[in-house]
Amino acid sequence: MPGSMRKRGNSWELRVYAGTDPDTGKRKSLSATATGSRRAAQRALSEFVTRVDYPHRMAAQTTVDDLLRDWFAAVSPNWSPTTVRQNRSIVDRHLSPKLGGHRLSTLRTEDIDLFYGQLRRSGGRGGHSLTAGTVHRIHVVLHGALAQALRWEWLWVNPATNASAPRCEPTAIYPPSPEDVNRLLDHVARVNPDFHAFLSLAVSTGARRSQLTALRWSDEDLDRGQIGFLRALLDAPGGPVLRPTKTGRTYRVHLDAASRDVFVRHYRRATRRAQNVNANLDRTSFVFSHEPAGGSPWSPNWVTNQFIAFREQAGVSFRLHDLRHFMATMMLTAGIPITTVSARLSHARTSTTLNVYAHAIPGGDQYAADALRAILDRTQASPDGMRRAIA
Repeated sequence: MPGSMRKRGNSWELRVYAGTDPDTGKRKSLSATATGSRRAAQRALSEFVTRVDYPHRMAAQTTVDDLLRDWFAAVSPNWSPTTVRQNRSIVDRHLSPKLGGHRLSTLRTEDIDLFYGQLRRSGGRGGHSLTAGTVHRIHVVLHGALAQALRWEWLWVNPATNASAPRCEPTAIYPPSPEDVNRLLDHVARVNPDFHAFLSLAVSTGARRSQLTALRWSDEDLDRGQIGFLRALLDAPGGPVLRPTKTGRTYRVHLDAASRDVFVRHYRRATRRAQNVNANLDRTSFVFSHEPAGGSPWSPNWVTNQFIAFREQAGVSFRLHDLRHFMATMMLTAGIPITTVSARLSHARTSTTLNVYAHAIPGGDQYAADALRAILDRTQASPDGMRRAIA
């Protein structure tokens, strides 16, 4: 890779050819400054050439599969088991078969756009099309791997940055009605009081399944009617594992009187079961457990399967996660401040709550409609009234 240097006052300007821009076809160069003697500047230029040439050599030697393998090994230990499983599936089913053999040096935005188009047309099982949301998730994984190549200085440009990934439209939220929630709770209360306690907490706190299954008795404060969510239980290939909550935050919520009573009764049942077999139920025991001593928690997948069975028996059709949406929408509809609801949901930002549940905030649109009607009514009798009212 050629380089040049020239004297600029008391320093030296170093310039190195850095290839051709794949979009414009123009030659690119990078510059740096060195000080000292000509010999020192020549050494600095040699080091600069080596450093600039490194991404080109790596890109020429490395395939997309090589990058995906090294990227996955480096960053996946920081992911949740669910993210590991989902990203592994995307790499194995889509990225490696179609793009894995490409050299990084030859991968272009055009190649990625053609790949996304093929996925949309026939990338699914049996040649069926993939949804925009699925292709968008594939784009996120590919872009993340190529971004890691930039951080490792294997590339100068991320070809996925300007790729035309399909837009991922937000999923519509349809929370269950209060009547359906009560129908489910009434049924489960009759057939399984422990699972009724679990569902009661899901309804009143809006906590995620992973947070509820991870609860220990040390997390409750029944005297104050509070529950703390400090961790999450996630399904993994080797069995459920405890991890930080989805947002990495810990928080506490208050229980209403009825939910507190349900929780107290659950504690008394758990205590009696432990005493009946001479087991020790202590503060480290899990709140929801098949074992009298609470040594291990309910599996998240078992909870979902049990919920589906009870849902069918009760004749309702919503998902377990919809109880979280139910709590949020009912509170917002009742006029609870969005900052309070956001904290109860443990969203990292209030804007997240607003983006998801803006439709449930009452008053704003009705006020706008009434204000417009008032303007029309005040100006109906005068041809120039509208202009004066708006002014």
